[in-house]
Amino acid sequence: MLLTVTALGLGMLWAVGRIRHRAPRAAASVPTRTEGEIRDLDIAFYERRAGEDTASASDRSQLASLYLQRARTSGSFPDYERAERAARQSLGLRTAHNGQTFWLLASALLARHDFVGAHRVAEQADSLEPGNTNHVALLGEIELELGDYDAAARHFALLHFDSDQFTVAARVARWRELTGHADAARRLLHAAIARVDRRDDLPKEQIAWFHYRLGELELRTGHLDSAEASFLRGLRVFPDDYRVLGGLARLESARRHWQRAIDFGNQAVAVQLDPATLGTISDAYLALGDSGQAAQYARAMTASALEQPGPIHRAWGLFILDHGTPQDAERVLLKTREELRTRHDVYGYDLLAWALHRQGRDAEARVAMQKALAQHTEDPQLSRHAQAIDAAVAARTVSSGGGPCQSSRLICN
Repeated sequence: MLLTVTALGLGMLWAVGRIRHRAPRAAASVPTRTEGEIRDLDIAFYERRAGEDTASASDRSQLASLYLQRARTSGSFPDYERAERAARQSLGLRTAHNGQTFWLLASALLARHDFVGAHRVAEQADSLEPGNTNHVALLGEIELELGDYDAAARHFALLHFDSDQFTVAARVARWRELTGHADAARRLLHAAIARVDRRDDLPKEQIAWFHYRLGELELRTGHLDSAEASFLRGLRVFPDDYRVLGGLARLESARRHWQRAIDFGNQAVAVQLDPATLGTISDAYLALGDSGQAAQYARAMTASALEQPGPIHRAWGLFILDHGTPQDAERVLLKTREELRTRHDVYGYDLLAWALHRQGRDAEARVAMQKALAQHTEDPQLSRHAQAIDAAVAARTVSSGGGPCQSSRLICN
């Protein structure tokens, strides 16, 4: 699942250079310290500073950025909560000249799937600094997550940015990707990566994220060799990146290289128990005929997914629909409808359509699938689901003596 993939990757790039200059560097006397160890020292330093100076908005903003950075490396939701708390404390002390902290707070809320809350924060930031390119791009991306594509298009249409603004470029790429322009998204990401790769002041996991982002786009659009090249470049930058390792597991699964999918997947879940990767490993074991291991990873996937924020983890929902019982499908359907109360994006409607299809409610599934296809998103998953639903509707119509009509892709006379 592409859960908030861009926002989580970009939320605190603005602060990295500032942190690297301001924080003390005991690493000079211990050259073997890793980036993570140095970040933990920075966190301890700013926690002490914030405790000593209860009126320092900047120290709390720095802490929020560092917590987000650590959360993105490890997948730690408690660190996202710490980032949210520190950002709110900073903004409680000062909103003027503190726009970057709004950005950090919105990113922490996105990570916790509070899309409505993140949108309120982004709107407040934009009202304080009207026309700020970063704030407008953030607003547009959150609107994509909410499924408000018209509002997102209006915001993205306002943007004028140069090649150095790679965070904005990545957000625009997400818009282009979701609205049926994968080639334009690919070009934007390649340009962003060319800039990021030349920077020596960014954490390695931040640089790896851009390669991961391009790899995911290539994988989703069926360019497997290009996806592999992007993932491997990300892995060379940051060998322990669980996102990249999970991407490689999905890639090898798409190639039906089951053991390689398992190997990459196990490396990924050793860092973070990502439900999507656990599901990939389960499917690989099932393909190899090891139903015991497949069941074990499926149980782990469910346990991890139910601990995630938000009404439903979509990768888990799809997995359950493909492997579970009718009762499981009903559970997924209820959770999907709950999420759709506030989030109306194409992948939410795709999950709704697939849940309805699995219950044999294909007429309803077809209506939901039409909404999933409305943005012309280039994704084989959407196409497969649409074709299966169309076939089920056609079969049901023929069996009842009629002819196929009004499919999710075809309007019949």
